[in-house]
Amino acid sequence: IVLIKIWLDGKPEYRFGTDRAAVIRQIQSLSRLETSSFSIDKIIEIGTNYDNLKQFFFGDKLLLVAHGKVIAGFDFSNLQAQDFAGSGSSVTIRLPAPQILSVILDNKQTKVFDRSKGLFTKGDLNLESAAREQAETAILTAACQGGILEEASKNAQEQIKVIFKSAGFNNIVVIIPEAKCN
Repeated sequence: IVLIKIWLDGKPEYRFGTDRAAVIRQIQSLSRLETSSFSIDKIIEIGTNYDNLKQFFFGDKLLLVAHGKVIAGFDFSNLQAQDFAGSGSSVTIRLPAPQILSVILDNKQTKVFDRSKGLFTKGDLNLESAAREQAETAILTAACQGGILEEASKNAQEQIKVIFKSAGFNNIVVIIPEAKCN
């Protein structure tokens, strides 16, 4: 019956076993302000690099269309009292340099577009994982080249000024050191 159903529908039904216990490995308190997010699409091609004949028999290539998000902002965990100075209605705030807070590959939108395997190979089981790792790196690089840290600084200055203005300060100076992506 299952074979007939697969044959009629064209794709199998999957059964997931989610009733097993989960283990929480770490809980961490975060002192972060997210100020910029870039959504990026990237095409990744990965595979063996053989000559034409060897590729035909033993090659393995994969084309991955990746979608990811890079979030930048500030880690406030090291802010000190001396990072804030002011008197009356004036205040100066010294923030840490912006940083990349996370790089997330969206598994729902990331798909293998094409895969070609040689005649005598089952393919590399780790090829898609390697492509996904490369996609995360490429997405981070694209965000850095697109100026995500500069955007994070600009947005943080605007947000901090609004917060302090609403608290009654009129002259607000926000100092943010320049940062570079790794």
